[in-house]
Amino acid sequence: MDTLSLTYAELADRLGIEREAARQLVKRKRWPKWKGNDGQLKVSIPEEALSNRFSSGARPEDESGEDPVDNRIEAGLLPVLNRHIERLEARLDEALKRAGDRDEVAKERDLLVAQIEALNDSTKLQVEALKAALAAAERDRDRWHEAATLKPEPVAPVERRSWWRRLAG
Repeated sequence: MDTLSLTYAELADRLGIEREAARQLVKRKRWPKWKGNDGQLKVSIPEEALSNRFSSGARPEDESGEDPVDNRIEAGLLPVLNRHIERLEARLDEALKRAGDRDEVAKERDLLVAQIEALNDSTKLQVEALKAALAAAERDRDRWHEAATLKPEPVAPVERRSWWRRLAG
């Protein structure tokens, strides 16, 4: 059995896959690996593994650099697929319209929430001002009530003297 010694990058190029995919393939197949003199990791790969890979359906890229495309489509399948695509596009348009409507509703909601918050703040300020005015009015009422119900202290009668007594003394 012949084997090839390749790096992960060389294996990936040969198989037409990513370097990480090549690393996972080596891990899955449990192919032996070692560090070469150049410091790169080398993998011992059976040649038949590379040839089997291409004979099982995977093909290398052709000379143009593009992946080969299978142009064989059943005759009745293309119109069915086209109708299905049209239905999906129509549903996509409806979904985009609903999303746009949802965005408009969300904007209106946000505006209303901001207005409600502003009204709540203004109402709180008005309530605080009314509470302060009520407290001042209650203090004023209590002061007037106290003044009205206060009994005057008896005043000692002033002795009235006639004018000549005041002069004589």
